[in-house]
Amino acid sequence: MRNFIRKVFSLAELRYSPVLLLSIVICVIAFFIDEHVDPKDQLWLAVTYYVSFSLAALWCGINYIGHIRMNNLYRKHADIGAYVEQLAMSTEDKTELRNFLEDFAADLEGQGRTRQEAAKEVISQFQIREFLAMSKHTSPFESHGHHYLMGYGILFLGASLIALAAELLLSHPPLVWLIISSVAGVYGICFFGVYVLYKLLDRFIYNKLKKYFS
Repeated sequence: MRNFIRKVFSLAELRYSPVLLLSIVICVIAFFIDEHVDPKDQLWLAVTYYVSFSLAALWCGINYIGHIRMNNLYRKHADIGAYVEQLAMSTEDKTELRNFLEDFAADLEGQGRTRQEAAKEVISQFQIREFLAMSKHTSPFESHGHHYLMGYGILFLGASLIALAAELLLSHPPLVWLIISSVAGVYGICFFGVYVLYKLLDRFIYNKLKKYFS
């Protein structure tokens, strides 16, 4: 449970925050104009809301892409020992594989390659072989857990409820409380919606890759 809470409130996991912040600021400005000024020409107001939610949608996409990582097995490595050590293998298998790769690298060094070039070539060839052999069972990409979105959703909905409570307690609440309760509430719900969307995308991509490599 403690680990789950830590994941939920790992708020630094959010990427491209300036894009999301700009979306929120534009939404607040549009809401203020809508409620305080109430312009007769609603076109520019609609455009402002559209820009705000378009930025939010853009952030949703680039934030998801920013959390996709190559499976550690297929990443580039230049050190045989470090590469073998991070593989999910028994100590005996690691030793055997390390010896095999180091012997292969020694042969390449004898052909004129530098130590680093030989290590990169050996690891690259091993990765290609393993990719072809294991891709039916192991996805080449790793996705993020996305729990931090629930943390942001909780914080924004909490702020919305506090502002709503202030509205109810004050006889003549200022417009700022209405803006906070509305905007924070909308974005808070959207954070949970984005979490569900990311999970569906994870499953979709995993199934597509599994089908492609099977």
